[in-house]
Amino acid sequence: MKRIVARGFLWVVSTMALARAARYLSFLLLGGMLAPEEFGQFAAIFVVVNGFTLFQGFGLGQALLLRRERVDEASDTIFILSLALGVLFLALAWVSAPLLRVVFGQTDLAGPYRLCSLVVLFRALQTVPSRRFEKDLAFSKQLAPGLAGSAVYAATALVLATRGAGVWALAGAEAAAAAGEMIAYWIQSPWRPRFRFDRSLAWADLSVGWVVLGGTLLVFLYQGVDRVAIGKILSTRELGTYAFAFTLASVPASYAVRALNTVLLPSYASGKATAGDRTALFLRATSYACALGSLFVIGVASLGGRFLEAAYGEKWLDARGALTVLAFLGLFHSFSSLSEDLVVGIGRPAVFRRISALRFALAAAGVWAAARWAGILGVALVMALAMLASSIAGWAAALRLLGAPARELGRAVARPLVAAAAVAPLAAGAARGLPPDVGVGAVVALGVLLAAVYAAVWLGIDGVARTECAKWLAPANLARGPRGDGGER
Repeated sequence: MKRIVARGFLWVVSTMALARAARYLSFLLLGGMLAPEEFGQFAAIFVVVNGFTLFQGFGLGQALLLRRERVDEASDTIFILSLALGVLFLALAWVSAPLLRVVFGQTDLAGPYRLCSLVVLFRALQTVPSRRFEKDLAFSKQLAPGLAGSAVYAATALVLATRGAGVWALAGAEAAAAAGEMIAYWIQSPWRPRFRFDRSLAWADLSVGWVVLGGTLLVFLYQGVDRVAIGKILSTRELGTYAFAFTLASVPASYAVRALNTVLLPSYASGKATAGDRTALFLRATSYACALGSLFVIGVASLGGRFLEAAYGEKWLDARGALTVLAFLGLFHSFSSLSEDLVVGIGRPAVFRRISALRFALAAAGVWAAARWAGILGVALVMALAMLASSIAGWAAALRLLGAPARELGRAVARPLVAAAAVAPLAAGAARGLPPDVGVGAVVALGVLLAAVYAAVWLGIDGVARTECAKWLAPANLARGPRGDGGER
């Protein structure tokens, strides 16, 4: 099981590294081409579209991953359900355009909002083929769709932005990327729907999905409460500044942990996974998430402001404080996501719902006052603290369900944190030593150097990670794929 997960993780990391590199590079370029107000308008659009996308899924993808019998029949049934829900929620998104003015006070956004809402249908159409790849642990099959989506996003966004399309560039890029990814999944997938519908399977999968959906609804509310508060209390410009900082700071959660969870969730749900397997996978994943997240926090805290100044001048300097706080939020999100996917993967979605409820309640209780008193920095602090609380609750639930002692978790995060404590003063000193007129290339080069130093310190004191990385990167392992691609079954 460990070897399959390791190879699968390498494929997923490779896929996401290439795909995210193209997407984030285009996002950084857009930061120089578009105004903060336009990012704020898109943030108002996408918080609603993302909510419809989450609801449309209805937890059916997770239900398919958890299913161990009659998978082909369930796939046909879930495809029909997903398609129907996708059309329904697309229609709801289409007619709800006037609500943007009520919620955010924004006008003239109905067009780009409706264009972006096509994402809802495209995500519905790829649910079954993408989840079947994950269920079969055929992670290399996700390479082409990931690259297709990112390439289409970059091309669409940059072309439209150079033509002065403003918020339409961001909305059109999201829709085009979702369409490109969906088409690539269907080209790759050998599965084709037979358009058969089994009511008993539909009811069973909807029952699982309904429990997961409760937590998903709370995730959506948490993800949107900060944007709504800023949009209502502050301004579109400040909303755009916050959204820009949030995207830059979400690298650990959206890349590293998404890669881990893509492999781990089907592994947790696999009938071959023992309690010991799940415990070992969870603890090692937490250790790697801690290492990557800590490295990113160090880089952002020491170099984030200098990067914004070197790349954009004074345009995004108001984001400096929020960017540092949101980097911590990304680290806490990494921990919380790993715990939540574990409890869902072992069939306890109700625990996921309770953790999500705690996170949303804490955020909702403080974010409105924080926006009035401390602007976007206060909002970032409240959101980070709420995520920290859910991380702690998630750890407690995961350890209880696994039957693992807390000291095992402490050992998993101790060495990455020791490495972070050793490298952080060096990073701060190096940042202070940069000249005032330093170029963006020098800032990036220093960031790469600090990453290398951190990796050397961490792997030097963590023998298990050093051994595992050496095995994963061995030529023989890289030449073989995970299960479904010539790897071990």
